[in-house]
Amino acid sequence: MRSAAAQDQDNNKTARPDHRKDKAVQDAVRYPLATRKEPKPKVSDEGGKQLSEISKAFAAQDFSKTRSLADDFLPKASTPYEKSLAYEIAGSAAFSQKDFASATTDFQEVITANGLDNNGHYDSMSNLVASLSNSGKYPEALKVLDQFLAETKTTDKQYADMRLSLLAHTGNAGDAVAAYKQRLAKDPNDRAALQNLLATYQQGNNNAEMLALLRDRYKQNLLTTPEDLRYYYIALLQNSGTNWKEAQEVLDSAVAKGTLPKNDQTATAYSVVAQSAFAQDQWNIALADYAKAASMSTTGDADLNRARILAGQGKKADAKAAAQEALKKGVKDPAAAQRFLK
Repeated sequence: MRSAAAQDQDNNKTARPDHRKDKAVQDAVRYPLATRKEPKPKVSDEGGKQLSEISKAFAAQDFSKTRSLADDFLPKASTPYEKSLAYEIAGSAAFSQKDFASATTDFQEVITANGLDNNGHYDSMSNLVASLSNSGKYPEALKVLDQFLAETKTTDKQYADMRLSLLAHTGNAGDAVAAYKQRLAKDPNDRAALQNLLATYQQGNNNAEMLALLRDRYKQNLLTTPEDLRYYYIALLQNSGTNWKEAQEVLDSAVAKGTLPKNDQTATAYSVVAQSAFAQDQWNIALADYAKAASMSTTGDADLNRARILAGQGKKADAKAAAQEALKKGVKDPAAAQRFLK
């Protein structure tokens, strides 16, 4: 099984293990600097047959059957290899079912049995880190990861990212922030460092620092993807009372360039800008932003807000037309829209 020790960008946790079918990937030496002496795999005829059945169940993504077969086989496993492999596949199945407690136990048993080659042994160790992390046991995960790094001597960047992420979760966010900043200073296009730094700021509720970073990168034309720009305008709109005009400029520019798609997500951002403008009595600006939102939204809520503003300006015919558009698209409060048709 190939390790899936990698960062999940939405929640800053490690991803699920990946039991790869590609033999070339399986056979490639992934930990060439490891000094652990690899044991010779020993498997009985009967053990081989049962391990094959367990593997087939996993390949079919029948994870409950996989675990059941492994549970039946493990008391009969006759060699460290048989035991390690059964626990490895069972752990992968448990992880796939988000049963991280069982996955933790299974991957620990793989390591204890010590029957796999270095690829399997250390893949399981990194997956143990993932299981502990997803269980919220960050100090324990960091301890295992440090053991993994010491034994494998790997310089793979993904594991450095994992360690910094775990540091952030264990009260050492300052160390993680400093490391990510150092990496960005060396390579401003290091997207992994950027994403993890932003996630670390979010975890610590350091909105001001996150906004300062994003604003600086925006000025340098380093926010080039929809994801980057969403981070930026969301950070701006978290304090929309003072930053809504800047958020509007970011949205207008990105939509004009085609960097941000015209969809419901962007429409929602425009509606937040419009609400902020309206709160400051900037009715015409609010109306224009609700119109932008309406043009790319699949719901009629922005149109209903247009109707409210237009009615407040005494433009009854325009308000009626906006309300009709809201009803046509579907609006959460159709009764409110109906009032403008009277």
